[in-house]
Amino acid sequence: MTFNTGTQSTPLIARQTKGVYNFLVIPIVFISLALVVWLVLSRIKKYQQTPEWQEAQKKRITNRQDVVDLARRHSLTRSDISVLLEICKTYKTPNIMYLIHDGVAVDNLFRTAYSDFKRNRAPEEKITALFRLLYRLEFAEATTSVITSSTTIPEGTKIFFIAPNGMQIGCTLKKNTPDNLLLSIPPQLYDSKLKPAPLSKAVFTFNTYSGMHYVFTTRVIRYSTGLDNLNEMALSQTTDLRPQTKRQSKRMEMNIPCLFSAVRENDKADRISYVPLEKQYECVLSNISADGCCIITPLPIKERQNICVSIPLGGETHQTIGKIVATRKNPVNNTFFLHISFLQIEPATQNKIFALIYGYTISEN
Repeated sequence: MTFNTGTQSTPLIARQTKGVYNFLVIPIVFISLALVVWLVLSRIKKYQQTPEWQEAQKKRITNRQDVVDLARRHSLTRSDISVLLEICKTYKTPNIMYLIHDGVAVDNLFRTAYSDFKRNRAPEEKITALFRLLYRLEFAEATTSVITSSTTIPEGTKIFFIAPNGMQIGCTLKKNTPDNLLLSIPPQLYDSKLKPAPLSKAVFTFNTYSGMHYVFTTRVIRYSTGLDNLNEMALSQTTDLRPQTKRQSKRMEMNIPCLFSAVRENDKADRISYVPLEKQYECVLSNISADGCCIITPLPIKERQNICVSIPLGGETHQTIGKIVATRKNPVNNTFFLHISFLQIEPATQNKIFALIYGYTISEN
């Protein structure tokens, strides 16, 4: 007896139909899972943008992954990572990813670490690494807040006029208005032939509080004499501010007397040693960093020569050996600026310079 169901279905047709269903169901399942994941991640991301979550993250103690993420973001070295991990662990530092934006907190953290390093007689190389790390963190933060207009330069900022011969003359930003920058300028510039003419363009440079170095070109509007009887220069506002390549370390204006002498090189099998000659010459230490300095002398010494500079620090004199990398003449008084890169400097001396520049000298015990 045969029963006709009217569907005309066979086992082969049924298997084919099941395959069609699977073909449709599998993509739907994957799409559904992807949608669920997207919804969960969206909710997490939204929660992470809440003030409550961010405040909790700021207060959370720094862990190793925070340091690794910070190092990756700002190209820190292995030495940087090692030192940062140590001080964050020692002082139970709040999340360094957020703390880096608080300049005062970062300074307090490193000031404390420096003081403890000195008290515990840490190796000078470790103290140097601490200062190198501090400078890199300062620079990393400075680059996140780049100035794009001269209208935001704080009054009181030291701004240097760069003469065509490369000489830099210090001025002070007296007033910053929407219309112009008003600089207080020294007689050295006002009475000089290097003084840019009104309506001409000139080049200037300055450093921000965080250490970022800028150069800008703008037009000189006029010269005048202020109520304080000081000479003034008015400049046009500009958006032509160009951040410059960072130095290895901070630089500090000094302008104190010091001495220098020529050196004699002694070639040895493994290295070159430098012997300062007895005759010394008077000069002025214009500025200094842990990696070099600038002196002012009436002697026209050529570039690429080695030199010994005796630097007064904390009542002591420290001898440093360096190479003259640039020489600039000051036509006003026929002196020369010698820019020197240190070739040989004691680690302890280098750290004293770091401490002086950062104002950590008082922390020494």
